[in-house]
Amino acid sequence: MKISNLFPVICFTAFVLWLLSTVMDGPLLSALGISNATSFFLPVHIAFLLLIGLFCPPGLFERLAPANCILSAGLTLALAWVTPPVGRYILMLLGASGAFVTIGASVALRRSPAPLLCAAFGLVIANLLFMPLGIWPGGDWWRFAAVAVPLSAIPFLTRRLPDPPEAPDAASLWHYLPFIAVFQIVSGLMYSFLMPAYHKSALLPGSELLFYIAAVFAAFWLVRKNRDLALVCGVLSGMAAFALLQNSPAPLQVNMGMFAMQAGAGFIDLVIIAILLTFPRPVRAFGIGTATLCTGILAGKIIGYYFADFSEVIVLTGNLVLNLSILVLYFVGRHHYISQARIRTPSSTVEDRPGAPHGPMPPARTQDSGPPDPPMPVSADRPIHISNEDPFADKLPAHLRLLLSEREYVVLKRALAGQTFRETARELAISESTVKTYMGRIYEKMGAKGKKQLFEMLKN
Repeated sequence: MKISNLFPVICFTAFVLWLLSTVMDGPLLSALGISNATSFFLPVHIAFLLLIGLFCPPGLFERLAPANCILSAGLTLALAWVTPPVGRYILMLLGASGAFVTIGASVALRRSPAPLLCAAFGLVIANLLFMPLGIWPGGDWWRFAAVAVPLSAIPFLTRRLPDPPEAPDAASLWHYLPFIAVFQIVSGLMYSFLMPAYHKSALLPGSELLFYIAAVFAAFWLVRKNRDLALVCGVLSGMAAFALLQNSPAPLQVNMGMFAMQAGAGFIDLVIIAILLTFPRPVRAFGIGTATLCTGILAGKIIGYYFADFSEVIVLTGNLVLNLSILVLYFVGRHHYISQARIRTPSSTVEDRPGAPHGPMPPARTQDSGPPDPPMPVSADRPIHISNEDPFADKLPAHLRLLLSEREYVVLKRALAGQTFRETARELAISESTVKTYMGRIYEKMGAKGKKQLFEMLKN
């Protein structure tokens, strides 16, 4: 194995450990008396994530990232020597420079040959390293140095990685953003309400992280089979946590609730990463996606702050939010798939209209397709439209258009016709690796382990 294959894991581990230890109300800041760190960090962080995601080209991001990662490392280290009032101003500065750390670590994952596996290991390793910091907290400068220094290496390690492989068109996954925002309100409630209660009655401090780690591994296995089922597992774990916290919970109930909440967070965190990794432009995707995630956490913290003395209100709010997240996932997803099914019908393609120009044209934009994209030249990231004159039109049953994306449908038809991946790539003007990516997604959606099993399923 190449040593460079470990770079994405190192980058993502450094980023997650930094979040847990410091800016997300971590134990390093608590030991110095700097409380409520997220209230100062998150608003600025959300704003800069959105600015980078919406307006910063990838080339400009690569030029700005090294300086900002080094600045984030220096500001984090400076927290060890300043007073709490000054520390809050430093956290606001970290919200700006830390946006480049967040996106830079995520871009490193995108450049890995196995991005989701690297993300899972990054989450696991970071939580294992965080465990002793949580059990034996302290504000020593060397603790801050151990967390801060690796941040400065993120952009330099990322540059040593190959360019990310071409990703299939992922505009269809923007419809998950409302669910992400709603569910992360629960994460904010966990930081503001459940975490302090757990620290007072923890039977075995640090054991809650083992539930998070186990959930990450379970999510990695499940997300490759059914992404939405992994999301539902996370929501159900959250519901179990709030059910345990009802009616003046005893210490054992608080511990069990924390374990369930950590398991739910493990499921949801990895699924969110899996969704964002599929987008063709990682800087934009992770800028907007992580801003949405942080907005939900901030909203949850605000609710927890104002209702801290009313545990019944917190529990009721948590359950309502979790139920609402399921409804959002269902109804927004249902609207999305119906819209996509209409777009994929042959009658809706430009080529079928009299007098229409020849060549591939972009699909009509739906309400849930995400923020508008700037004009792009014809490339592998543009959708491939199916014409009624397609010589492969009779190779697949029409109902598969509702299950597969338009590109996947086109690639599968040519595979059934006997074309090799190279021939399909040449004909569709995309890379061979992109064709293999489409086939992998087809196997996942059809529940097949390979081409042979897939073809047998389609023959029956």
